[in-house]
Amino acid sequence: MDEIRIVHTGDTHLGYRQYHSDVRRKDFFNAFSSVVDDAIDMGVDAVVHAGDLFDSRNPTLDDILDAMGLFSKLKDAGIPLLAIVGNHESKQSTQWLDLYSSLGLVTRLGPEPYVLGGVAVYGIDSVAKTKIPLFDYSMFDGKGTAARYNLLVMHQLVKPFAFGEWDIKEVIDSIPFDIHAVLLGDNHKYEITKVDDAWVTYAGSTERNSTAEREPRSYNIVTIGDGGIEISRRTIETRDFVFIPVTLAEGSNALDDVFSTIKEHDITDKVVFVELSGDTMSKLDLSEVEKFLLSRGALVPGIKDLRSGVDSLADSSLKVSFSDPDDVVKEEIRKMNLTSGGLLLDEIIRDPQFVKTRVGDEAEAKLGELLERIDFSVPVPVSSHVPIADEVMEKEADISGEKVDHELPVDDQFAPDVVKEVSLEMDVPEKQPAETIETVGTVDTVETSKDAVSGQLINEEKDPGRISDVDEDQEGPSAISPEEVAGDAETSDEGKKEDSSVKPRQYNLGDYL
Repeated sequence: MDEIRIVHTGDTHLGYRQYHSDVRRKDFFNAFSSVVDDAIDMGVDAVVHAGDLFDSRNPTLDDILDAMGLFSKLKDAGIPLLAIVGNHESKQSTQWLDLYSSLGLVTRLGPEPYVLGGVAVYGIDSVAKTKIPLFDYSMFDGKGTAARYNLLVMHQLVKPFAFGEWDIKEVIDSIPFDIHAVLLGDNHKYEITKVDDAWVTYAGSTERNSTAEREPRSYNIVTIGDGGIEISRRTIETRDFVFIPVTLAEGSNALDDVFSTIKEHDITDKVVFVELSGDTMSKLDLSEVEKFLLSRGALVPGIKDLRSGVDSLADSSLKVSFSDPDDVVKEEIRKMNLTSGGLLLDEIIRDPQFVKTRVGDEAEAKLGELLERIDFSVPVPVSSHVPIADEVMEKEADISGEKVDHELPVDDQFAPDVVKEVSLEMDVPEKQPAETIETVGTVDTVETSKDAVSGQLINEEKDPGRISDVDEDQEGPSAISPEEVAGDAETSDEGKKEDSSVKPRQYNLGDYL
């Protein structure tokens, strides 16, 4: 077969204004641009992008146009660009790659093979960690070709690498045809290994996304011929990150020590981090250090005080998971105390399987199903506790009839402002004999409640399995005197005449959703 050469790159994160610097945003574009230029100069047969083209789901118009310009250069050179969607740019339905595909600039990879000579290339868009066990490999059924080699492009953290979340051997074994190489994105460091007879490799990011990425940036060149598959690495020239360690000695002039150490380094137009260690009693003004770095030509001045953990460029409010930023969103949603219905709506709105025009119909259908499962004769205690995402399925199981166990702490179970009993069919007299009070739920023989006015605890003898109704017209819980019991008993013997002051129980749908 004729030799095929493919450039494998990814994690370009176009549009990233690292350290709030427009120059750094341009750096990310320049790094990817150099990969495109190399591909054109080498005359490769294709460029494969393994996800995270953009740093954001909502790139600016400049970022969109910049990418379009690079893709146009490849098209003019007759080099196809094959790509998948990463977790950073993933949207609910139509992806940015679909826009470029409609312009004839990009081919979005999937279960349908892109055949290049004797090579077939497939793709799997980024899959959230929680959905990996549910992945449907049957999408590849019947997609095999007569190609001699099959390549799979993914954007995932995979095993056997230590950081892996998805066992790549499972993927290779589950696809119904041979996979000879897996070209990966998501991990920003170059990695390569073999699983059985298949190559598994990360090209690494094209620019440094953090100070932890100290190795040179790179991309892969995949060569496929009669001798098999060979993968080589080529580094990219990017802006330097300079790390200047300064150990502060006891009794010395800390600022002078820092300044003299900085002067020993060329920091012009570089991202510079001064790392302070040593004497914890030595004090210095970090703003003065930053000013000195800028005066020496540093593009971005940074200070890491290893003694106290201070990082002048760290954004403590931002938590990022390159493997799945949706996990960060879910963590924040957990803090919002949403009801089961609210969590259900949130899942529908953010689920990429539902296009925006279907969200309303889908929400109506799902909420209708939830309402059908609710037994409205069961009292719902209203408390400050609202189930978070991990508890929703358990609560829905309770409502469906498999188990009902809505309990509050003892002190709160019978407080007038906490418990509401709900019924759609019957009215209940304000006062009833203790023998005839009908309730739902189980409690101990002795109930403890708080008087709404005095705050004193009142112990009341009850039959097991019953709780008292609350008379909302009284200032405290209902108290039934012996005379009232006798009078009500007589009424019961006469046919239990209805009281003209009967009030229906309150109905609050929100308590169930």
